[in-house]
Amino acid sequence: MDQIEQAVICALRPNVDPALKSQANIYCEQVKNAPDGWQICLQLFMKEPKAAAEARFFALQVLENTLQNRYDTLEASAVEYIRQTMMEYLRREFVDNTSTASEETFIRNKAAQSLTLLFAHVYPSTWPNFFKDMIALAQTPAGTPSYEKAADFFLRLCISIDEEIARLDIPRDREEVVRNTNIKDTMRMGDIQLLAAFWFELLQEYRSVNPSIAQLALKNIGAYIAWMDISLVVNDQVMSALYELLGNPSLRISACECLAEVISKGMQPLDKLSMIQMLNLTDTLGRLDLSDPEFVEYVARLTNTLGIELCKIYTDNAVQSEAKAATWSLIEQLSPYLLKFLADEYDDTTTAVFAFVNDILSIFKKQKRAMQPFTQTQHELLGSLLNVVIMKMKYDEETEWGAEEEEPEEEALFIELRKNLRIFAEHIATINSELYIGYVRSVIMDTFAKYKNGSSDLNWRDVELSLYILFTYAEALPKIATQFVVSNDPSTLTPLGELVSDMVASNISAYPHPSAPLQFFENVARYYQFFEHRPEQLPSVLAAFVDSRGLHHPLKQIRSRCWYLFHRFVKNLKPKMAPYVESVLSSMGDLLTIEAEAPVEQSTMDGTPIPAASTFDSQLYLFETVGMLISLDSVDVMKQMEYLKIVLEPLVEGIQNSLSQSYNPEDELFLLQLHHYITAIGSVAKGFPAIPKGQSCTQPWAVVFKQATEIILNVLQTFNKFMVIRDAARFSFSRLITCLGAEVLPYLPTLITGLLTECEVTELVDFLPFIGLSAHKFKPMIHNIMDELLLPLVKRVFDFLNTSPSGTDEAFLLLELRKSYLNFIISLFNAELESILVSERNIGHLSTILQTILHFAKDNNDPITQKMAFGVFMRMVNSWASSTQQPSPAAGFDQFVYNELIPATFAVPMHAAFNVADGQSLLVFGEITSIQKALYTKQGGEYLEYMNNVFLPSIQCPRETAERYCQAVQQYDGKEFKKYFQSFISEAKS
Repeated sequence: MDQIEQAVICALRPNVDPALKSQANIYCEQVKNAPDGWQICLQLFMKEPKAAAEARFFALQVLENTLQNRYDTLEASAVEYIRQTMMEYLRREFVDNTSTASEETFIRNKAAQSLTLLFAHVYPSTWPNFFKDMIALAQTPAGTPSYEKAADFFLRLCISIDEEIARLDIPRDREEVVRNTNIKDTMRMGDIQLLAAFWFELLQEYRSVNPSIAQLALKNIGAYIAWMDISLVVNDQVMSALYELLGNPSLRISACECLAEVISKGMQPLDKLSMIQMLNLTDTLGRLDLSDPEFVEYVARLTNTLGIELCKIYTDNAVQSEAKAATWSLIEQLSPYLLKFLADEYDDTTTAVFAFVNDILSIFKKQKRAMQPFTQTQHELLGSLLNVVIMKMKYDEETEWGAEEEEPEEEALFIELRKNLRIFAEHIATINSELYIGYVRSVIMDTFAKYKNGSSDLNWRDVELSLYILFTYAEALPKIATQFVVSNDPSTLTPLGELVSDMVASNISAYPHPSAPLQFFENVARYYQFFEHRPEQLPSVLAAFVDSRGLHHPLKQIRSRCWYLFHRFVKNLKPKMAPYVESVLSSMGDLLTIEAEAPVEQSTMDGTPIPAASTFDSQLYLFETVGMLISLDSVDVMKQMEYLKIVLEPLVEGIQNSLSQSYNPEDELFLLQLHHYITAIGSVAKGFPAIPKGQSCTQPWAVVFKQATEIILNVLQTFNKFMVIRDAARFSFSRLITCLGAEVLPYLPTLITGLLTECEVTELVDFLPFIGLSAHKFKPMIHNIMDELLLPLVKRVFDFLNTSPSGTDEAFLLLELRKSYLNFIISLFNAELESILVSERNIGHLSTILQTILHFAKDNNDPITQKMAFGVFMRMVNSWASSTQQPSPAAGFDQFVYNELIPATFAVPMHAAFNVADGQSLLVFGEITSIQKALYTKQGGEYLEYMNNVFLPSIQCPRETAERYCQAVQQYDGKEFKKYFQSFISEAKS
């Protein structure tokens, strides 16, 4: 025993030699798993004087492990020994102990846990008097040192027993369920009555002298009520005590929780209704002292529980109308408390009644669907709920919006609360749209009127709330959210149209708090269609956007957000922007200066660093907006050229100045500045209209963008070993190609060569789709360029695919590269450019390309890529497989089909890892059968003869089965053949 004690101390205490600690851990594990380990440990636990607390805890752990996992190995005498020893411990600790010192709490809890596991095995079979024995121990004579300790342990033991046999959230196997049911049934026959009486006795005895023990008694009553006879608790004696305790500052929270458990007990609806009526809780709620915020939260939870139960009764189809009426009357009596707690200044109290609110609104929605009229009190309740919900969306008085010292967690919690409240408001709007429109309109219009009238008591929280609920109008009433004028009278505004008009006319965007202009611009960006009906109000919005309220706001987070919102606004209203191009562009000029900033990293919740969004990321929206404004058809061509040069010249000059300087590796902003210049050019180009497929841009401004393209390529050739430059070049080209069309084609070889030479896997994964889209967009003009670039492109792909991944992330990237590569090959077929794969320049490498695709097709571990690979082969078969009318244009392809592809279409589904029942694998199987059908369609008898006389015999396929296959591929359509081939494979595997 001493050796065990020393080993435990050595294993647990710090500053012990690691080698010695390791030996101690090994020894402790051996003791734990030894057949007689529990016996030695039980002796260690009981020895006098007491062993170290760590050792005694370990001893109980070993006993617990034995009772939990190896009870069947114990003989009856061993179980009796454990029982007697535990009883001896309890008597020694709680009856004979004359010391005032208490056992460590963690030892008492572990002893209760061990005793619980013993109880689960021996009650009622070999220890039917378990609870009588425990109660006798707990009834230690008053005044002795162990008096309160015994009561405390007994109550903790009862809680532990309930958790072991009754907790529904703990998964159990069937044997445990049967055992626990038997235990509970036995307890209901007598012991539970003893327990309930004793808990109440302890509650009354300790409510004044030791509230912590009284709390445990209440916790027991609340825990056991779920499965014991309700009359043991719901009686005059117990309920009177519980109601009294609601006024006891030390016990009122526990009493609240206990009452909530009583109300939650599973019962028949009418029985539950009778119990709730008898409890008459609404009267009790009215008499409670609600000055303590913590207690208020628990009363709110009790109200929520009562409300949920009443709503369950009301919505039960088996409940008759008379009982429903009585239930609804109780809900209405409870509703003032619901509204009070929902409106509480503490958000935890508000959220405590959310479930009750949701249930009431569900009842109202069902009532509306059933077209049942609402009573006056129901209308009033709905209106009161809307009022409270909207007002609760307001920022708290102590909250300083946007203050740096504010905890981000608090802001996140408020946003989450607001989101849930908004959902309630949307439900109310669904139930009664007129009520919603009328109330929201009055709140918003009142705020706008106060501002226009110069009211001095207008708080920023009221302004922000009004603008916010105007923003949410579109979610609450989506069907009418885009209707700003009356359909048959465009001169008359709808309520939403009036609200947006009044918002603009009130000049509320000038309210001197940053939350107001920000929400104002969010609103105008959302409701941009209003200005299509009332373009006369557009100038005032644009003026607000470009001054210090928006694009030039002193606060960075508002300024950068407005850059994005302005981009959205202009993009959606381009046809209306022509008259304002010059004034808007002149106002934006100072915002187009680019100054690179050192990248900042921020951490995710798990500490992973991620790049934080930079000012420049938002600034790109400005450059794109400028492009949209310049390129408007209504803008004079000469003006377009003038504006474009004003915007692009600083960018081009910045690039030229950078190139004229020597690169200094220590200057971390040098390359970043170049990146920003190049990316900004691409963003300006993005704002210009897309050139139709296959055409060249004939606009005068094409010359300016072509010059910019040449400069970008110059930078790429000089600094292509830096990813930041490659990223910028790829970004800009993908946008320049849209606005220049075929004019950009001559630059593609230089671009692709510059990007491929030094690119990484991630870049290639992104770049291959760009090349594929370019091929489709500019067919057939791009044929010669693609013919020239195919081999360098494919070679770079192979360079990466032939490497071994160094970790999970790299392996994932290589899988993505596979998909991008196959999609690229498919894009060539889609663009009718598959001939470049078999051109004179590339035919010698076709075999390598085919073998890589075949490798992917055979990989059963990646069915998504596998399907794509067989899909590529399907396209190749349709294009290149020889037919009775013409030979294959791809030399050697037929040989590959017969030597490699056909065997793969059988080997893949026959592999043990291939599961045709899996959804992804079934898609692969569909491609396989389509290939076989396509080969027969093209080659007819030649294919059948090869399959019947050569291939199928080579895989030991019986003659009859081979003939059936040939008949099936001839006679069945694609769907039927797929079904047949599935049975063919299943038979072959069996």
